[in-house]
Amino acid sequence: MKNRTKILLPMGILILLVLAVPVTGQEPEAKKPEKQVIAVYDIEANASTDIAQAVARAKKNNKRVLVVYGGNWCGWCVKLDEFFKKDRTVARTVRYEYEVVKVDIGRFDKNIDIVNKYGAKMKKEGVPYLTVLDGEGQVVANQNTGDLEEGDHHDSAKVEAFLQAKKSAPQDAEKVLAAALGLAKKDGRKVLVHLGAPW
Repeated sequence: MKNRTKILLPMGILILLVLAVPVTGQEPEAKKPEKQVIAVYDIEANASTDIAQAVARAKKNNKRVLVVYGGNWCGWCVKLDEFFKKDRTVARTVRYEYEVVKVDIGRFDKNIDIVNKYGAKMKKEGVPYLTVLDGEGQVVANQNTGDLEEGDHHDSAKVEAFLQAKKSAPQDAEKVLAAALGLAKKDGRKVLVHLGAPW
């Protein structure tokens, strides 16, 4: 029995030591970062209200409304949104000539009443899809953005040409002043003339 104890005791201690030593070289698998979805479109937005407000601002400021249909799941929709911000020429035109409304279309099953109202052919031609409205809410143009792409990106010259062609015509300053003076005279008021440019 003594011999067994002499053999078993050191073996038991050895086994305990081996089990107590942490295993190195086997680190737990690092969690892969989840693909981050960029929220370009507000899925809770009331598109009809947003468009109505944009039309009112456009009328007041002699601009157009640029309705951009798409979804957060759409890679080209995210690309177009980034392009509108990063391309300096296009960003300037969008900022000064348009009121932008992004309309979430879900998986082609949301805000379909708006799509149909403005005659957007996004189901046939895909998203992102553009509709330009005037200050009265009338359609000026519908545009498939595939025609504005070049390879794996949007073409700056094509997008800028489209936006420039559809923007509002500049107002005649003399006519605007004459109309304001006429209203002021009729109401017994004065006119404050502000000279400037949008930039």
